[in-house]
Amino acid sequence: MMHLASILSFLCVLAIAAGQCADTVRKAADCASHGYAQDTVTNKEACCALCASEKKCLQWTFHSFSKRCYRTSGSEVVRQGIFTMFSTCGIRAPAPSPSPTPSPPVGPGGRWAVIAAGSQGFFNYRHQADACHAYQIVRKSGIPAQNIILMMQDDVANSRENPLKGQLFNKPGDNVTDVYHGCKVDYRGKKVTAKLFLDVITGEESKVPAPGKVLKSGPNDKVFINFVDHGGVGIVAFPNGPLLHASELSMALRTMQKKNMFKELLFYMEACESGSMFPGLTANGRIFAVTASNAKESSWGYYCPSNDTVNGKHMGTCLGDLFSISWMEDSDLAKMSMESIAEQVKRVTKRTFKSHVSTFGDVSFESEPIGNFELAQATKVASPLPDSNAGAVDIRDVPLHLAYAAWERAETKQQKQMAWNRLQTVVAARAADEQLFQKIVNRSCDRAGFGCDYGMIHGKHTIRDFECHRELAATLHESCPRRAHHDAGGWNAFNMKFSQTLVNLCESRTSLQKDLQDLEGIIRAACNDASKSAAGILVV
Repeated sequence: MMHLASILSFLCVLAIAAGQCADTVRKAADCASHGYAQDTVTNKEACCALCASEKKCLQWTFHSFSKRCYRTSGSEVVRQGIFTMFSTCGIRAPAPSPSPTPSPPVGPGGRWAVIAAGSQGFFNYRHQADACHAYQIVRKSGIPAQNIILMMQDDVANSRENPLKGQLFNKPGDNVTDVYHGCKVDYRGKKVTAKLFLDVITGEESKVPAPGKVLKSGPNDKVFINFVDHGGVGIVAFPNGPLLHASELSMALRTMQKKNMFKELLFYMEACESGSMFPGLTANGRIFAVTASNAKESSWGYYCPSNDTVNGKHMGTCLGDLFSISWMEDSDLAKMSMESIAEQVKRVTKRTFKSHVSTFGDVSFESEPIGNFELAQATKVASPLPDSNAGAVDIRDVPLHLAYAAWERAETKQQKQMAWNRLQTVVAARAADEQLFQKIVNRSCDRAGFGCDYGMIHGKHTIRDFECHRELAATLHESCPRRAHHDAGGWNAFNMKFSQTLVNLCESRTSLQKDLQDLEGIIRAACNDASKSAAGILVV
């Protein structure tokens, strides 16, 4: 006999199903592939109602062929493709608040900015130039210095390799702006880690080193976050310590939401595969993220040799990143009081011709002036955007491109030989990384069928098992050899493209007949083998 509670719950489902589903519904999509429960129901409205009747249900998927309703208690990525044509995804609408008590009047909101460059070394010049340029933009807008937090290694401007020591330039030409002048760095050197970044944006003042500066924004404030560095699927790098994983960033953003640290948050991220870093953003979460690329491609360096001449000197490095210089040079055009976020994204998308600029999250405030976040008053720099596409280089190839350019420009026999040796070292390091990941795949596929190796290297699985991927990425960072002195661990600008391979391994564990511990052991063993020969191919 059915219990009274079950009867009431069933009647509740019928009552809700009779009405209109209030959830955000996406056709031909699946967002509950790892659900906690599945039941047979008549239609998608009934599936929506079933989710609404269960307190822990956040997302649901109804499969019209099987009439099965899957529910999940966590936020999953919305998948669309040939296998989801006959499925419907629902993301649960927030429950209405019963008779809320009117809030007391509040004052006007302020503006805050957090800027982070996650690399070190002169070959990564562009990241710190991007960061200082971003600092200049938000500072000139009138945001007080105490409301801007900048973290970067700060080892490039005064590097012995810098032809214009003590200066940084974000574009080539004569009489261009030195973006390092007046660039106030709050955290530099070994302090700059993924943990520091997370503690800063979540306002954990007691957990950060001196000067103890963190985001102290409130529920009426607008926050702008800009991150620039290397990345791979689900990961971005920092100059010191472990990587920042997409799951960790998602948790930090949710913490900011729970602590009411913003009215609206705009996040610009420059990194390869940066479109994979925001899986948990919702359509009503007050966070809007714009990334330099989608989840499956590289981003691009810009103003690279031979388009790297500043005040008559060849800089020997890339001066900027294509996405970053696109939004910042657009901001320099002094149209910020009129141009909306959506308009800037459209212009930046058009100029970032080498990768697919992607957007995520809440678009409800994209019609607001971009000046509400980046710039509220005109700057004096208003040169038109250049039409030339010269000097764009795939991030994965930047070290190789710079080494070749240095050899090509070398004048004396000794300089030629030194540049050639460096070029050969870069080539050897790339080959060593390719062999490393091939070995990891070969050992992982020892029980799988024909074609497994190829699929693990070239496949493009979407990351769903975040825990597995986070653990494997951390294992590789800790266990594999550094290919250059400026690398924080086993990952580098070139081999971060193989983060996708780790995703493929995690999503194929069943067919591989491997658990997480098996895969970790395989990675450690392969890294140990690679470390034995790594000393001879360390890029200086």
